[in-house]
Amino acid sequence: MRPAQADRRQAERTGRIAELAALAWLVCMGHRFLARRYRAAGGEIDLVVRRGRVIIFCEVKYRRPAGHDGMPSPAQQRRICNAAREFIARHHISPDLECRFDLIRISPFTWRESLPLQHLRDAWWCDPA
Repeated sequence: MRPAQADRRQAERTGRIAELAALAWLVCMGHRFLARRYRAAGGEIDLVVRRGRVIIFCEVKYRRPAGHDGMPSPAQQRRICNAAREFIARHHISPDLECRFDLIRISPFTWRESLPLQHLRDAWWCDPA
């Protein structure tokens, strides 16, 4: 296996572990799991959860080197929004429910940090309807 392929596979494994950690944290915080790695024609959503009357579409990022905030690019945000629209239509989500797009950043654990996870609510906005 070439080094680039090995790096890509390692990054994917790390991303999946980060998604599972984020999901465990969200469930512990009272969210209900709806979907993981939801794939649609136009994009993918890492996690979909519900808390009360809010459907939350989460992008999970394992923290990159210092100076990178992990925010999805505008093009990635559009793809996530398109996938959210498809999720809403396919699962017959009530229009009475609110939708939110969150970013969860996970960093390597160190004993100096209290929590290696940051949850940015309403990280970006799009009209899922």
